[in-house]
Amino acid sequence: MNDFHDLADTFHREGFAAAPDIIDRSHIDCLITDFESVIDGLAQDLMDDGSISESYESEPFDARIAHLSRAAGRSLQSQVSFPTNLSQAIFKFLHDDGLLDAIESLVGPEIYCNPTQHVRPKLPDSMEVSDWSGRSPVHQDAAVLLPEADQTLVVTSWIPLVDATRKNGTLNVYPKRHEGPILPHERCPYGWTVTESENPPEEPLTIEMEKGGVIFIHGRTPHGSGPNRTERVRWSLDLRWHDARKPGGRPLPGMLVRSREHDVTTYDQWLSAWETARRDTRPRKMYRW
Repeated sequence: MNDFHDLADTFHREGFAAAPDIIDRSHIDCLITDFESVIDGLAQDLMDDGSISESYESEPFDARIAHLSRAAGRSLQSQVSFPTNLSQAIFKFLHDDGLLDAIESLVGPEIYCNPTQHVRPKLPDSMEVSDWSGRSPVHQDAAVLLPEADQTLVVTSWIPLVDATRKNGTLNVYPKRHEGPILPHERCPYGWTVTESENPPEEPLTIEMEKGGVIFIHGRTPHGSGPNRTERVRWSLDLRWHDARKPGGRPLPGMLVRSREHDVTTYDQWLSAWETARRDTRPRKMYRW
């Protein structure tokens, strides 16, 4: 296991840590190949139901879903994200050794992958397609979890699959705000956001990150991102982790990915848990607010 002492120090002092070269780029490329396959299937479905007349198969990874979304006239984000997309490639990526070594330095050796996860293909703002991942207003990740997790350190790993820049809408964070309370939030077209009266008054820190790097964010650190002002898609993953012995704040299937005490969750167990969750139609509270 790599030594992530400095990363952990920065994280606990600042409420975030930006770490380049955590994940082998070839591992990200394998995941991209899987997403390309998912998009192939999605394009075929859209062709079959008459939603589009062209599949845009010659377009590169960081452009194709934008063309498909524009042609279909709607967001396709949910079709490539959890839990619609529970591919073996995603499962394997959730066990990346470099990533988990860094997470272990923050939450300890019993690592649970929280079910609050997202794949975000942030479309070019110029396309004007209604897409909740097109903006990420200022929010705290802990605020959308149930109060049972208020004393659990839930760490977000924000992972760009392409280079993330100021221009294409990389992350903005508010350092040293993680020791404060969970702020009041309200619904907005892009999810949840801190109420206007509680927004931090200072300017955020914009963090650019190359493919292979990770931005680790404390659950109480306010953060967000602006629009994508390029003509390419800014792909990223939001993955959340916590000590498996503590409550996670979302009654959906996560999985144990590293442990010295128990067997980790298998792929079949993960799929089965999600199938059970989908069949369970009982009302369940998912959000704090």
